[in-house]
Amino acid sequence: MKRILFKGIYYSATLVVMVLCVFALRYAHSGIDAPWYYWLLPYLLTAVYLVFAIWFIARLKRGFYIFLAHTLLLQIIPAIAAILTFVITPSISNRVEGLFEEEEVFGPYKPIAGKVSTYERKFNDMQEKQKRAAIANGLAPFKSRADIEQQYKRLRREKRLVKIESNSKYVVRPLTYSSPYVVPKVERLLEDIAESFQKKTQSKARFMVTSVLRTEEDVKKLRRTNGNASTASCHCNATTIDISYVRFDQDESRPRDEYQLRLALAQTLYELRKQGRCYVRRERKQYCYHITVR
Repeated sequence: MKRILFKGIYYSATLVVMVLCVFALRYAHSGIDAPWYYWLLPYLLTAVYLVFAIWFIARLKRGFYIFLAHTLLLQIIPAIAAILTFVITPSISNRVEGLFEEEEVFGPYKPIAGKVSTYERKFNDMQEKQKRAAIANGLAPFKSRADIEQQYKRLRREKRLVKIESNSKYVVRPLTYSSPYVVPKVERLLEDIAESFQKKTQSKARFMVTSVLRTEEDVKKLRRTNGNASTASCHCNATTIDISYVRFDQDESRPRDEYQLRLALAQTLYELRKQGRCYVRRERKQYCYHITVR
């Protein structure tokens, strides 16, 4: 009986470690607009490692060596790898660095009160509602990126389309399935989000924009790896952006706790949504806020 119980606990521990590894891999690439092979490679390498480990253990004959190899290859090494993945991910390392805050540039820092979940419960604006706002405030979808380039000078001159770039207030991540163009209304909204965000955090921390304008060609490519990508996406009208809620660019000399950064961003979006400036939906799988201007 004791032997059966030991085996049950032992193999359960292995299962827990494997689940931890999956979460670590998922968290490592959260909130990034990246090509399909970026997502696939870590999972393939993990699968190859597991196959090798199981093959190696199966070749062993003595019980003690099997137990030792199983513990090392399927518990200790994966657990260490998962923990290191969490630690070196910016959104987690920011929290660690936040423990060593010094005197603040903006004066004594008062932590923001409240819970992220309080605000995120309200971020449930559905696709249909956001699409109506996108059509009302945006442009007709572009067929391709070449189509954007051909029309950009005219649309910029008419003040109907602008290009956004990383600045002192926010970061525009490298984009694979979208282009950094929005209607002027979105640019103003971004400025207001950033200004409120930095004021609440009393720092120069910047949030990250992970997806912007998608062409019809971009959507087709994206659907090959993401079945949830809609052909009627609000991103096609230049009225919608995605902002990661797990990745931030910190002021290295005055880092903030990651939860405080997420809370500040959630509060800011909640306030602007309440003012009728935008619609917001939390996308759990992409770890981002899907925001459409109103």
